[in-house]
Amino acid sequence: MESPNYEFTDSQNQTVSQLAGRMKWVGVFFVALGLAFGLLGVAGLVATEGAVDLIVKPMILVMVAVIFFLSGIWTVNAARLFTLIVQTTGSDILNLMNALGTLRKLYYMQFWLIIISLVALLIAFAIFLVLGVL
Repeated sequence: MESPNYEFTDSQNQTVSQLAGRMKWVGVFFVALGLAFGLLGVAGLVATEGAVDLIVKPMILVMVAVIFFLSGIWTVNAARLFTLIVQTTGSDILNLMNALGTLRKLYYMQFWLIIISLVALLIAFAIFLVLGVL
């Protein structure tokens, strides 16, 4: 049994279209930022000439680059899928669900990055307490 097709109203399509436009701009900016951080990180790694003690900062830049790049790609993809809601007929719910699936990936990554950051912060705090730095 097929479910009935749902079409958003013109007003709803306008809201979705505006959202998609802003998302696309943010996504492209994040991709560009990721590429810039990636280039800086790679340049830093090349400049260290294998010195282990100098590799940490460029590696952090590369990790930040990956996060921004993935965030940008997933945001642009979600924006494209939201745009399809407005541009197509008969598949609004399917396009909406696909867009939400892409956003789920983005927020899943951000959720785990926050958890990892909080755990690292607690570990660093505990180490500083044990060493008597605080």
